Amino acid sequence: MDLQELKQTIMKEIGIVALPSDIQDKILEKLGSNIIKRLTLAILKNLPEEARPEFEKISASGDEIKLQEFFKNTIPNFEELTQKTIKETIDEYKEIAGIK
Repeated sequence: MDLQELKQTIMKEIGIVALPSDIQDKILEKLGSNIIKRLTLAILKNLPEEARPEFEKISASGDEIKLQEFFKNTIPNFEELTQKTIKETIDEYKEIAGIK
């Protein structure tokens, strides 16, 4: 999932499509930041120890596409882990915000 897809998912899930764009941007920035932090923690938790040196090398290069491929090939069920983490974070936000 790229950032544009993530943005669309968040907007749809929490129902902010009709809000003014400045308010959408604030919500997306905060919630997006939380999602990225949680994804990072989930990835690092599930990254095999022997893959960490290669992860550091790819991460330092800044090549996002290569990094995504690395995760897909290294972390079992990477896509499911990503989707689950995103959903849990959005659901938690909705609960805190009182959104049904």
